[in-house]
Amino acid sequence: MQGVVMPTVMGVLSALSAALLCGCSAGLAPLPAPCPSSYAPPSGKKSIDVYFGCGCFWHMQHGFALLEMTELCRRDSNITARTAYAGGTQTGANGLVCYHNLENIADYGVMGHAEAVALSVPEEAFGTFAAKFWELCSGGVRQDVQDVGGEYRSFVGLPGGTASPFMAELRKGAGSAQLVAGKGNDDDTFGKGEVLVYDTAAFPKHVAEKYHQFHDDMLDSYGRAYNDLQRFAARTSCPGDTRILFG
Repeated sequence: MQGVVMPTVMGVLSALSAALLCGCSAGLAPLPAPCPSSYAPPSGKKSIDVYFGCGCFWHMQHGFALLEMTELCRRDSNITARTAYAGGTQTGANGLVCYHNLENIADYGVMGHAEAVALSVPEEAFGTFAAKFWELCSGGVRQDVQDVGGEYRSFVGLPGGTASPFMAELRKGAGSAQLVAGKGNDDDTFGKGEVLVYDTAAFPKHVAEKYHQFHDDMLDSYGRAYNDLQRFAARTSCPGDTRILFG
């Protein structure tokens, strides 16, 4: 068609190569520097267990784990961010929830769960982590639009759900996104302008397999120092929990 310039095969390959190289080189940065010895971590209030979901959990965990390092001075085994499954109403035997597997054991998608990152933060620091969620999930829209389905819906888990005292902090960065109470086994939120809010008591987290912890994203390499944090993660009883994925 006149006026339309079609890209050449070499041009497309060059663009893809540049994008991949850029992602790899950027992702090889070392972990944040240790906090100064004078640092005083937040104290005086208890911590809360929360979770955040917005598409694939790999890049979400990276964002929250680094925030734990820089804001809470956590290192190694003290980092609490874990990939997890949440938001479903069913579990397998003994409460098991797993990634898709050939044995069809406790498949998280079949049971209505979605990918999340669970962590424990001081109450006074929740606003900082809520802001990170909106940075990673602007307007409630996931970055990895190629992932489709309820397994990748946008949601937050709080003690008390929409009745939580932490809702005020969560609303600050919501923008045009509507915060809606999750019912469990919910459909995809993509294109709806919604972020679901679950009560963590009614919809607890189920920590994902060890091989899903501190993993590179599909197009970003986060570096060996980050990947090596996997050694602090526990194995689950899910099939294939000793396998290694290459993303």
